[in-house]
Amino acid sequence: MKFPLRIYGEVHGLDPDKRDVLSGLPETIFHIHPDRIEVEYEGSWLDIDHYLDVLAAALSEHGQGHVDYLDHDNWEIRRYRLQPGTWTCKRIDPDNVLEPLLKE
Repeated sequence: MKFPLRIYGEVHGLDPDKRDVLSGLPETIFHIHPDRIEVEYEGSWLDIDHYLDVLAAALSEHGQGHVDYLDHDNWEIRRYRLQPGTWTCKRIDPDNVLEPLLKE
């Protein structure tokens, strides 16, 4: 079965003093390890912005990560980059996602 939405990524550099902000994250999506968080989700629509805020708030000074959001219904890919306290989003055209790699 094709899921309308796939989300996956990895976050490194958690601040041990800020781990309490992670307590509200769904364990079925966010797999918290001592040194990283793995993100995996397949299903229907999910508002990811709140979760990105939580992840960014838990990062140490040199922490970082990424989360990819593949929306099959709207044929869109979003790459979220996380840094301490903030995140950015870049939209990627799924039809040309490999084109930059082929030019190398």
